[in-house]
Amino acid sequence: MLTIFKNKSNNQNHGQTPKREVSVTGSLAEVLRPGSPVTYLYHGNLIRTSTVQSILEASASHVRFETQNSIYTISYNTPPVEGFRVTA
Repeated sequence: MLTIFKNKSNNQNHGQTPKREVSVTGSLAEVLRPGSPVTYLYHGNLIRTSTVQSILEASASHVRFETQNSIYTISYNTPPVEGFRVTA
């Protein structure tokens, strides 16, 4: 797994309530970028998150990121497509 960004403040809770953890199998509908919300497809529904704070992990099988409200782990239905293959 590749750790891209790590939010150091997550290790120090400072008396705050821990963030809700969300784990789903789905796919990202757009590019994941800190500073913007992201939309993902889950059971045929498009779900929009709050603003992404940091990307915690990214691999061929899943992505883990933190938003203002939650920590998400999205396991891919199929690995992200790097290119298109045409078959006839």
